[in-house]
Amino acid sequence: MKLLKKLLLIGQLFVSASIIAQTTSELPSIQKFVKSNASKYTGVFNVYLQDDKYYLEVPDSLLNRDILTMIVINKGSAQVSRDPSKRFGFAGDVVHEAVFKFNKGFKETLNMEQAQFYIEPTKQSAYEASLKNKVASIIVAFNPVAKDAKAVLIDITNTLNSDMPFLSLSGAKDELSLGPYQSNLSRPIGVAGFANSLVFRSVRAYGAGAVTPKPNAMGSPEQGSDQGNTQQMTGPTSWEVGASWYLLPAKPMRLRFADKRVGYFARAIRDYAQNPNNIEDRNYATRWKIEPKPQDIDKFNRGELVEPASPIVYYIDKNTPAYLRPYFIAGVNAWQKTFERIGFKNAIMAKMEPTAEENPDFSIDNPAYSVISYKPSTTANAYGPMVIDPRSGQILSSHVAVFHNITDLLQRWYFVNCAANDPAARKLPLSEEIMGRMAQMVITHEVGHTLGLRHDFAGSHSYDVDSVRKHSFVAKNGFGASIMDYLRFNYVAQPEDGFKAEELLPKIGVYDDFAIEWGYKIFPKHQNAEQDAEVLKRWVSKMRKDPRFLYFPEGDFFDPRIQSEDMGSNAMKAGTLAIKNLKVMMQNLAVWLEDNDDDNYTMMKRMHSAVASRYNEYLAHVLKNIGGRYADNALTEEGRSNYVPVSRDLQKEAMAFINDYYFNEPQWLFPKEITDKTRFTFSGEVAADYGAFMGRVFYKFSAIGRNQRMVGEQRYTVAEFFDDMYKGLFSDLNSSEAISAYRRMLQQRYVSLLLTAVYNPASYENDVAVLIKQQIDKVAAACEISLKVKTDKNSREHLNAIADMISQWKGKK
Repeated sequence: MKLLKKLLLIGQLFVSASIIAQTTSELPSIQKFVKSNASKYTGVFNVYLQDDKYYLEVPDSLLNRDILTMIVINKGSAQVSRDPSKRFGFAGDVVHEAVFKFNKGFKETLNMEQAQFYIEPTKQSAYEASLKNKVASIIVAFNPVAKDAKAVLIDITNTLNSDMPFLSLSGAKDELSLGPYQSNLSRPIGVAGFANSLVFRSVRAYGAGAVTPKPNAMGSPEQGSDQGNTQQMTGPTSWEVGASWYLLPAKPMRLRFADKRVGYFARAIRDYAQNPNNIEDRNYATRWKIEPKPQDIDKFNRGELVEPASPIVYYIDKNTPAYLRPYFIAGVNAWQKTFERIGFKNAIMAKMEPTAEENPDFSIDNPAYSVISYKPSTTANAYGPMVIDPRSGQILSSHVAVFHNITDLLQRWYFVNCAANDPAARKLPLSEEIMGRMAQMVITHEVGHTLGLRHDFAGSHSYDVDSVRKHSFVAKNGFGASIMDYLRFNYVAQPEDGFKAEELLPKIGVYDDFAIEWGYKIFPKHQNAEQDAEVLKRWVSKMRKDPRFLYFPEGDFFDPRIQSEDMGSNAMKAGTLAIKNLKVMMQNLAVWLEDNDDDNYTMMKRMHSAVASRYNEYLAHVLKNIGGRYADNALTEEGRSNYVPVSRDLQKEAMAFINDYYFNEPQWLFPKEITDKTRFTFSGEVAADYGAFMGRVFYKFSAIGRNQRMVGEQRYTVAEFFDDMYKGLFSDLNSSEAISAYRRMLQQRYVSLLLTAVYNPASYENDVAVLIKQQIDKVAAACEISLKVKTDKNSREHLNAIADMISQWKGKK
C-alpha cells in the first residue's frame, strides 16, 4: 500500500498535478507572510524570493486569464559537436510555446490548467451543454501559503526546479537532442517582471542525449564510414533559459479566416457555431494587430496615412557584423511602403538592440520585443518564426535567425547567377556592399514570413522571359511578383542587356502588396470575422483574374508554375539563356579565380561544383513541364478549371530541351583545364546524379498517361514521349562514330528502366506496357544494326551488353 501511494504521488507530480500540501484554514495574510528582507519582483504577477524559496502572488483578477509561456534560449550550450540538421540551440531561439491559466480548484487549491480554444456555440446550440460538462486538465495544483481578500500566494519552488515544459526545455527535447533532466545541476538564477509578462530565468542541465553525426578532423560530419565510427551520443548540456509568462489580451484580436488562395501561415480552431449539424475545424491566418490609434481613426477613415497604435519593431542583434547592420535595417524597412498602401506609415521598422541604459526592459526573452539574431553557426540558412496568440492568430513577436555561414552560401549564389553580368561577382571574396545587398534581400524575405506570408513559388512565373530582360519593365515591376518566392537573382539577363548590379536582385512585388492588404486591411463597419471573410473572398476572386496574384501551396509536384530557384513563364527559354551565362563562367573560371585561390584550387572546385549544381536545377525546372498540369486552386464560383494539362507544344519544347542539354553530353561543363586542377570530374562527382535524373525523366510516362486519361489524345501522349526518348538517346547508333562514355551510361540506364517498368502496375493503363515492350524491341533491333557499323571496342561491348540484357529479359518472361 505504501509503495502504491508513493507511485501515485510521483505520477501526480510529473504527469497531471503536483499538490503542495498545506492546510488553508489558518493562512496568514500575504503582508504578514512575506518578510521585510524578501526580494520582490513586480510585474503582471508579483514574485517573492524568501529563504531560498520562490512565491508567486496570483490576484483574483488574473484567474481564468490565458497566459502564453514562451521558452527562449538565452545562452546556448557549449558542445564539442552539434548535429548540423538541428537549427535550434542558439541564444535567442524560441523553442516552445504553450498556454495555461490559473483557476480555483478543490478546497481552495489553485490549479494551473491546460487552456483550450474554440469558437463558442450559440446559447441554443446542442453543443453548449456538452462543452460545459468538460473538466479542464490540471497541470499542477497548489495549496496557498498565504491569502488576501483578492489574491493568494503559492510556493512555486519545486515547480521552478522541475522539468515541466512551461519552465524548461522539456518541450524541445527532440529538437535539441537532450538526455535526462539533471535537477541537481539545474537552478533558478533570476526573475524579471514586466507590465504584461513575467520571466523566470534558470540554468537547465541535461544528460547525454540522442545520437548525432560524429565530426571529422575538419569539424564536419563524416560521410561514407560505418555507423559505429560516424555517430556518437551528444554529451551532457547546460543552458540558460528564459521562461516568459505573457498575459494574453482579455479580448482576442478578431480572427481572419484563411483563404487557400492567399498564402498565409494558418492555424486551426474548432468551430461550434458555424454549422449546427457538424463540428468543423476552421483555419485562420496569423498576422500582427495593426490598427490606428483611437485619436487617429477619423484621419484613417478619410484616407490619411497614420501610424499604428502598436508598430512592428525589430531589434538587430549587437553581435551582427557592423557592415551588415544597415542592410538588415533596410531589409525590414522595405515593407513600409507595402503598409502605406493600406493606410499606415511607419508600421514596421528596425533599430539596433538598445543598451541596458537605453532600455532596461529589453531582453531576448521578453516577448514584447522582436529581434533579428545573428547565430555563430556553420549552418547556411536563415528563418523567421513567430510567437502567436493561438486564440486569434495575432503575432505577438518574432525572433528571426540569421546563421553566420549564410554569407558563404550567398557568395556562391551570386557568383553562379551573376558573374556573367557583374564583374564585381568575379572578385572573391565579394565586397561588403554586395554581401550587404544580398543580406538585405534575405532579411526582407524572412521578415515577410514573420508578417504571416508563406512562400509563393508561383511569383517567379508571373512574367515572360523577354520582359525581364528589359530595363523599363524591371524598373517598374521587378522580375517576379513576390519576394516570398525563392527568386534569388535575374539570371536570364545577358551581358548585352546592360543591367546594373543592383537590378539583378529581387524586390517586394505586386503579389506581396496584395497579400498584405488581404491580411491587414481593416473593415471598420463590419461586426465580425464572417463579414470580413465574405468581402475578402469576392475581392480575391476578382484579383486572381490577373495571374500575378495567383498563389499555390508549395509541394505540388506536377504544376510547372510552382518551382523554387526558377524564373520566367517559360523554363526552356529561361534555361537556354541561363546556360549561356554558365558557359561564359566556365570559359573564364580559371582567369577569374586565379588571384583568389589557394594551391589546392579550393575556391575553383567549389565554384565549379556550384555551376554544375545550377545546371542540374535548370534541367529540373524544364522537366516539370513534361506530364505537367495546372491546378488553379480555385473556388467553384470562380469558374476556373483545377486540372489543365500543359500544352502539347510546351511539352515537346521541354523534351527538345532535355535532348539538347541532357541527352547530349555537356562537355563544356567539364573542361580539362579545370578538372585537371580541381579533380572535379564527371564520373567522380556527378555521374550518379545524372543517372538518377534519367529515372525522373523516364517515369514521366506515368504523369503523361494520367493527362491522357483526363483529356484524351489532344495533348502530348505516352507514345510520343517514348518516341522522343528513343530519338534523343539512340540517334548516334546509325553512324560509325564511337559512342561516348556519357551516352553509353544514359543508354544503359534507359534500357534498365524499360526492362523494370514493363511489369510495374503503373504501366498497365493506356497500353503503356505494350509501348514499353515496343521500345525494348526497337532498341534491340537498333543495337543489332549498329554492331554492323561500329568498329571501336567500347561501343561494340556496350551494344552487346544491351543486347544481352534484353535477351536475358526475354528468356525469363
